[in-house]
Amino acid sequence: MDNNLTPYQTGFLARTFAAHALTYRSLSVARQGIVLSGNEIHTIPFLQIVPGIAIERGYFWDALAIHLEDGQIIRFGGISKKKAGSLQVELNQQTRNYIKGFYQTIIPDLRQASQQAQALFHGQRYIRQPAAMQWLKNHEHLRDGICRSDISHYLSREECQLIELVRPFLEKGYDHIAKINDSYVRSQLRTYRDYFDRIESNPLTDRQRKACVTDEQHNLVLAGAGTGKTSTMVGRAGYLLKSGLAAPGQILMLAYANKAAREMEERIQARLGISTLTVKTFHSLGKQIITEVEGAVPAIDKMAEDEALRARFVDDRIRQFLLDQRYKSRLVNYFTRFTYPYKSQFAFKTEGAYHAYILENEIRTLQGELVKSYEECEIANFLYRQGIIYEYEANYQVNTAGPDFKAYQPDFYLPEYGLYIEHFAVNEKNETPSFIDRQKYLEGMAWKRALHKTHKTRLIETFSYQKHQGMLTEALRTQLLAVGVRFRPVPDDQLLSRLREFGEVSRFSELIAKVLALFKAAFLSIKDLSSLAHQHEDKERMLAAVLLFEPVYQAYQQHLHDNGTIDFDDMIGKAISYVESGRYRSPYRHVLVDEFQDISASRARLVKALLAQHADNSLFCVGDDWQAIYRFTGSDVSITRDFEKHFGFTATSVLDKTFRFNNKIGEVASRFVCQNPAQIKKQIKSHRQVDGPAVSLIKTGTESVGLNAALASISQKQPEGASVLILARFHFRQPELSGLKRQYPQLNLQFMTVHASKGREADYVIVLGLEHGKQGFPSEKATHALLELLLPEAEDYQHAEERRLFYVALTRARHHVYLIADGNKASSFVRELVDDKYAILTDEFQGDGFQKQLADMLCERCQTGYMVARKNQYGIFYGCNQYPLCSHTQKGCPKCGSALITKGRSRVCQNRDCEVAEPVCPKCGGNMILRKGKYGQFWGCANYRPHAGFSCNHTEQAVNSGTKVGLPDQDYIT
Repeated sequence: MDNNLTPYQTGFLARTFAAHALTYRSLSVARQGIVLSGNEIHTIPFLQIVPGIAIERGYFWDALAIHLEDGQIIRFGGISKKKAGSLQVELNQQTRNYIKGFYQTIIPDLRQASQQAQALFHGQRYIRQPAAMQWLKNHEHLRDGICRSDISHYLSREECQLIELVRPFLEKGYDHIAKINDSYVRSQLRTYRDYFDRIESNPLTDRQRKACVTDEQHNLVLAGAGTGKTSTMVGRAGYLLKSGLAAPGQILMLAYANKAAREMEERIQARLGISTLTVKTFHSLGKQIITEVEGAVPAIDKMAEDEALRARFVDDRIRQFLLDQRYKSRLVNYFTRFTYPYKSQFAFKTEGAYHAYILENEIRTLQGELVKSYEECEIANFLYRQGIIYEYEANYQVNTAGPDFKAYQPDFYLPEYGLYIEHFAVNEKNETPSFIDRQKYLEGMAWKRALHKTHKTRLIETFSYQKHQGMLTEALRTQLLAVGVRFRPVPDDQLLSRLREFGEVSRFSELIAKVLALFKAAFLSIKDLSSLAHQHEDKERMLAAVLLFEPVYQAYQQHLHDNGTIDFDDMIGKAISYVESGRYRSPYRHVLVDEFQDISASRARLVKALLAQHADNSLFCVGDDWQAIYRFTGSDVSITRDFEKHFGFTATSVLDKTFRFNNKIGEVASRFVCQNPAQIKKQIKSHRQVDGPAVSLIKTGTESVGLNAALASISQKQPEGASVLILARFHFRQPELSGLKRQYPQLNLQFMTVHASKGREADYVIVLGLEHGKQGFPSEKATHALLELLLPEAEDYQHAEERRLFYVALTRARHHVYLIADGNKASSFVRELVDDKYAILTDEFQGDGFQKQLADMLCERCQTGYMVARKNQYGIFYGCNQYPLCSHTQKGCPKCGSALITKGRSRVCQNRDCEVAEPVCPKCGGNMILRKGKYGQFWGCANYRPHAGFSCNHTEQAVNSGTKVGLPDQDYIT
């Protein structure tokens, strides 16, 4: 549009005295609107202006009133009376000309938008978000024009009708499309009501039906345990066929296991009467794709279907490689230096965190001892490699034990030489790790040195800072040689023989077999793996493992080549390559995936490749992120959690009604799994409603007692035909079932690991092994860092997958769950259920063989273990359940034997019926006892040992502990 309006400037007097002249000082016309300038610049689009612009008269100056479509009025004042009229006429003309030109320009776009809208939005089908958003993006420039109230002055009647057709879409955007979709879904539900009533043995729920008819391009159905995942898959497939949205040959249904695929296929045939619909596992799909491209069925290697066979192959190859001196040397080097990940004690803030590191890695020496630090392990292994006989933590030759203190046990003793070795956890500045009391530790060092000096025993000292400097074993070597210790290095063959006895070589073979499986699934090269190892913080250890893995991998690949076979990972990899390159043309436009939470990156990539071949594709995935328990095989739960990020806009449905477990099991299980904030929040409702708790905790130190108690309770509740699933985290926990079946013939008993129980259900569930530790539940076993390099990224939340595994265990039961735990070493999961007051029964089983409560007194030293009752020659005492890593002990109450709890300057008996309170020494933390001297009674530290060297001589005439001190009668020491 030609713009020839000369900008208008207000004069000085007008700007000073005229109304509406303070904000803007000049007016001009730009291509798309009127520009007002002053303290700020404001552009008024012509499309927002309601013609015409009015004049508001004043005494000396006039003002232009610009009325907008939204009712707002913008005034430009200080216009001379001579100029106001012509300025008004010109601006109105400019506005009309622009609007007229705008509508003449958009008519072709309007017609196109209308035609596309009729095709996209007015057919009898679900409107998919990608197409809708593309239409809105293409035509959003029409939005301003169609909002004018005088639009009929510029367009014909036909063109106005086109405007009315597209107006709600342009004005309300995707919200309007969502309403149309809601209406369409309701219509489909009415149309196919009879179908959904009869497709399964029980009518589908409202949410199942809605999930089936929602036809977004990407659909995720989050289905809680027992909510009917398979029924929804079958219902969706049948709906696609019944509604004419798909032909049988266009549908692909994917499952993970052959059994699940067969079950779906049988239900499709039985319910729909269709045998031409494709139901496959990912592996069988890969096989089909390869067969079509290559023209021959690929030969699957036997090891692909037999993990034990592959593990045996790896073990055999490693044994063969040990005939090669270089490989043997590398393996020996690995066992002596890199079996465990090294972390300095100085890297930990608490003793409990340090103990967790030791326990989860179960750091053992080449002789098999469980040691208290990595550095002690390195010393022990050095001694063993040099043929030096040693004893770990043997009692010192002089007995220093007593009622209040343990015998001194130096770290190492060399019996051939009468030589002791102490390893001290101090740095160059004599500083200890932050969780160790430096003063007490240094006093202990001084006491040990003095003790050896007094008894004329030889002592060699090593220090943590020597490990940090990389010279620990070299410093030890120098000292040993200086005192005449002879080195008789153990040959590699002898060492390997010893390691075989302990099962270490077999465990290493198992590790390499796992690495092989994950490495193949990740489609990496050895160069890629080496690069990842180089980037790892424990680079030297990772590279040592890669060097040992490489020849095994090459031997495995050579085996496949020589036999003309492939494994399952090759099948997936080849299939991806053929689909992505277009060599395979997929007939499938609708892909349905069961148990989607178990998807791996490679399988997700195959699904994406299939979908990419057809623009009108759809993906329908059913899964439950609460039951994602297979990360160790490569499954990545983040693909489910971040589904939209991986696939695009997603319609998410939630199946929230379970037909398996009752509401009380559901309350406990749901609350427990949702402690991890990363889990997708769902409210699972139970079809079965009960009033009382349906989870029982049986506290006993003898698992068989708990198991029999649970089975007896079940027999009383449901004496005939009840199914009972006995679950444990590890298979070695399996009880002797034959005896139990004879004892409870009316019950249908079965044992499974929790992983194997996925997808199963029973009337009752009993969970064993709920203790802390490497073989507990949750398992606190560390995953080898080389495996971690190949696995999906670990979650931040502690025990995230183990928590989901416990959820799976709980939700296998229809009626009741029994949890059996030793109260003295109960797992963190059991403690959470008790401490956070979950709705469970904790006192249902009492009497002989059962424990009253969980050990609940935290260890004062490590702050992670709990004090449990033990007995020695001096009576009852309490020790940390993290022993031997934490050796902290406390005396039991001298009157009743209960635990003593530290409160200020006293240790008070935990038994409320007992009034004993013992004062605490402020110097060393020992007990203060009442003694008699030549000047009368006084309080002295129980750690006073006049002939032991290391002694606490603190005394007080009166103890002011803030607590009533009540002690039983005792002998006084003079």
